[in-house]
Amino acid sequence: MQKGYLTFFLMLFFLIANAQFKAGKVYLKDGNIKNGLIKERKFGGIKYKDNENSKAESYDYNHITGYDITERGVVKYRYKKVGSNFQIMKVVRLGKINLYNIIVANREISTGIKVSTSLLYFMEKNNITIRIGKKLNKNDLNFFKDCPLLLKKIEKKEFKKKDIYKVVNFYNNNCN
Repeated sequence: MQKGYLTFFLMLFFLIANAQFKAGKVYLKDGNIKNGLIKERKFGGIKYKDNENSKAESYDYNHITGYDITERGVVKYRYKKVGSNFQIMKVVRLGKINLYNIIVANREISTGIKVSTSLLYFMEKNNITIRIGKKLNKNDLNFFKDCPLLLKKIEKKEFKKKDIYKVVNFYNNNCN
């Protein structure tokens, strides 16, 4: 029973700690940029205020292309369309191929509450965004077909399929 209380209080602390507005920029679809305070909403979108005393406005993918939060450096988030849905993603690398990720929580309810998280990666090239998952598979290698040198390195196992960041970085720095 004590584990349950500890889990409950940790989740409560996490929710309270993440409920604060943080300094940042909002990128509107019309091309304008707003500097102010941002609070990420747990079920999508953000709340934005010009300053501490102003009223909060809600934004989602219908209104903005993304936002940057300044907290121990700048963390960038962008809305990307994958299939027919828009999803907010953390920017990992921008270049000829853009790399994004999201954190997914995995829960196991049958044996109690066990929560784990994992990173899922997405790549974007020529305004097409695809889901990679945790590692590259054969179909994902089509994104790199214009770079035979990289494909050879992957084939020779110089890059492992889980080295997504290294593969995208190599492509952006060494391929046309």
